[in-house]
Amino acid sequence: MITKVENVGYSVYGETLGELWLDMVETILKNGQFELDENRGRFAVRNLRFTAGVANPDDELIKKYGDKAKIDAMKAVVFGSDTMKDFDITPSFRNGAKSYKKRLEEGKMMEFVIERLAKIPESKKAVMVFPTYEDYIAVLNIPWNDYLPCITALQFRVNQRLGKNYLDLTLFMRSWDGFQKGAGDLTVVSMLGSKVRKALEKKLSIKIETGRLDGLVTDVHIYENTYEAAQSVHFAYKNERDVK
Repeated sequence: MITKVENVGYSVYGETLGELWLDMVETILKNGQFELDENRGRFAVRNLRFTAGVANPDDELIKKYGDKAKIDAMKAVVFGSDTMKDFDITPSFRNGAKSYKKRLEEGKMMEFVIERLAKIPESKKAVMVFPTYEDYIAVLNIPWNDYLPCITALQFRVNQRLGKNYLDLTLFMRSWDGFQKGAGDLTVVSMLGSKVRKALEKKLSIKIETGRLDGLVTDVHIYENTYEAAQSVHFAYKNERDVK
């Protein structure tokens, strides 16, 4: 569901991560403003709010319409590799910066979030923050070949609804390649949530359900040279949805 709130902007809701991603792609295709970003054409929507009713990483729509190679590449930099690799069809940053996996490990972010929520389940401090001062230095030193994590912050909260416990996620993105990387980013964020949720179930000895994902992205876009591919995916999904 795509909504435009006057004086606020666009909001996208999907029952699942796949619905959210595909509706976000549709929002950009229909409403994105063309502009050049570091000499590269793209269609962008600013300050988009988004929600998925359930952040389940095992999503059928993402399996069907997502680019498996790109999703696997995103999984690799979060769970496998120590260094970043740009899998955009037009690479925009140098390989070799610290991966999300390396940042998670060095900051002991998983341990922090789990221990914090195990002690104070209602805490609002269980937040992973990915950019570091080292990134700031690199961005200033090499402004045309730099790297700053697009996934800026991810908050985990244990909430109660109708007598059940849920692990809800709130995501902040500074920038987002909605078509090429949207499915992969939503997948890995929900996988992190699943790992935290299972660890908390053991520590707290309670059942915790997979919760929702809320978020804000300051700039979500589709690059000009991937626009036709994005349209093809959108039309395929729209045709399937309309038949149902």
